[in-house]
Amino acid sequence: MDTQRFFTGIESANADERFAAWRAAGEVSPAAIPQLGKLAASDKPGIAKGALEALTTMTHSVGKDTKSANRAEVVKGLLGLSSPAYALPVRTHAFRLLSNIAAEDSVPTIAKEIQNADLREEVVYCLERIPGDAAIRALTGAYNGASDEFKPRILAALGHRRALSAATLCNEAMRSANKEIAIAGAKAIARIGPATGAAPAFPSEGGLSEWQKVERVDSMLRYADEQAKAGNAGAALNIYRAALDSPQEHFQCAAIIGIGKIATPDAAALIMPKLKSPVRNVRIAAQNTWKKIATA
Repeated sequence: MDTQRFFTGIESANADERFAAWRAAGEVSPAAIPQLGKLAASDKPGIAKGALEALTTMTHSVGKDTKSANRAEVVKGLLGLSSPAYALPVRTHAFRLLSNIAAEDSVPTIAKEIQNADLREEVVYCLERIPGDAAIRALTGAYNGASDEFKPRILAALGHRRALSAATLCNEAMRSANKEIAIAGAKAIARIGPATGAAPAFPSEGGLSEWQKVERVDSMLRYADEQAKAGNAGAALNIYRAALDSPQEHFQCAAIIGIGKIATPDAAALIMPKLKSPVRNVRIAAQNTWKKIATA
């Protein structure tokens, strides 16, 4: 599509013409991106929306094919839009689009804004979606310099990435006096799963809110499940044993189900007392799991 005709459509007073132009943006040269960034900050809502949607369409057009001839240029153009030369809404949109197509070589430029309070959420979201170790290193490298209120978000990103190299950092976070950070560390290590070295020391219940207590036990059970999958039955059973003493029946049931997947004599011995539990759901879960272990 001719670039001049494209911009005429984007800046048109006619909504249908703007729509037609942004829908055709995938056929436009990436050289149009800087100008689109300026139009996206227009005080005319229709034009601003048209420019933002055109950037989205352009990104999607190269996102379908990693070998697209224009992909590298679109990434380069969006990195340019993420700079301080553009309005905040435009920069935010650029990071969100980069999360779909950026590669490791873009990480240094993206990570520069990770301490920017106005952009850090989009930067972390972007980094956690970029494949490769460079993004993980950028996230872990930014952790110590982040404010306490934002450290849980970085830990969440590392958990989503199942970043084994971040296990030590998560273990340190669980020892934080800040309960939000400690629980975020627990949730992250639960996603990351088995790691070399000592078993993680999950936060104690002291000082936790009722919801944080729930998140703590849930994280422990998730970690135990990962341990069991990795063949670390002993470590998993230790955690399940603690959960069996929980006053929450759903945690007891979850532990029983997890124990059933291990199906060893030690596992069966843990379940046995629950066969006569006064709590109906726990008793039924134990009975069903006991039968499953016996059949195995």
